[in-house]
Amino acid sequence: MKKTMTLFGMMLLALYLAGCTKPNADDNTNVEVKTYTPTNITSTSASCGGDAIVNGNVSLSELGVCWSTSSNPTPSDNKQSTEVCDQPYVCTINGLTPDTKYYVRAFAYDGTNYYYGENQSFTTETSGGGGGTNYETMLPGGWNMHSPTYDELYMNIIFDYDDVKGKIFFEYSNSFSGVMAFGDYTISGNIVTATYTNVSFSDFDIVPWVYGHTYGFVDGQTKTVTYTIQSCTSNNLVLKESVYGDILELERYF
Repeated sequence: MKKTMTLFGMMLLALYLAGCTKPNADDNTNVEVKTYTPTNITSTSASCGGDAIVNGNVSLSELGVCWSTSSNPTPSDNKQSTEVCDQPYVCTINGLTPDTKYYVRAFAYDGTNYYYGENQSFTTETSGGGGGTNYETMLPGGWNMHSPTYDELYMNIIFDYDDVKGKIFFEYSNSFSGVMAFGDYTISGNIVTATYTNVSFSDFDIVPWVYGHTYGFVDGQTKTVTYTIQSCTSNNLVLKESVYGDILELERYF
C-alpha cells in the first residue's frame, strides 16, 4: 500500500527544517569572520585584526576586535573598532597588563547581531625584561602637555621629583592659578600608583575651570590616582588616568 504524507505532516517537516537553518549571529551563518594571528606584541599592546565575508543580504556597520583574559571575548569585555571598513583590517590594542595571556576575536556587527571569528591567544611581554619595557628607568623626568582646546592650560607630571626616587609632582594650571600636588609613586607592570599627600590650590576662584576639570583633587586632600601606561618612548608618554578615564599624551621636557 502506497503511503503519502498528510498536509499536516508536511507542515511539521517544513517547520523543523526552517528551525535547523535559522541564521545564528554567533555561528556566523550570514557572515564569516576570520581572526588573524596577533603580531607586534609588547608588554602593553598588540596588533590584532581580521576580515569578514558577507553571505547574503547583510550590511555591516562595524568591524573590530574584542579581547579578554578569558576565551570567547565579546565587545562588552573590551573592544577596538577600526575607523574604516576596508578589509582585511588591523587594530592596535593598548593598556594591556604585562606577562598576561589574552584571548582575542575579530568581530563584525550589522546593527543587530555580532558575528565572531575564532579565538586567537597571545601573552604580553614581561615589563623590564625579555624585550619588555623597563618603565622604572624610562619614566623619571618631567613630562607636560597643553590642553587641546586651550593652549594656556597645561599639565606637568614629574617622576622622581627633586631627584628623589619614587617622588611625584603633578600640576594642572594656567599661568597664574591651578592645582599642585606632591606625593609618592610606585610602578607595577604598566600601572603607576600615585599617592598625593600634599595638594594645594592657587587662586582657585578665578581659575577658568570651564577649560577642564581638577582631576578629583580637593585642597589639602590626600589623593590616590592610578595611571595606566599605554605607551612610553624616550620623548613621549601616554597615560590613562583613573579619575575621569582621560588619555594624557605628554612630551618629555627634561
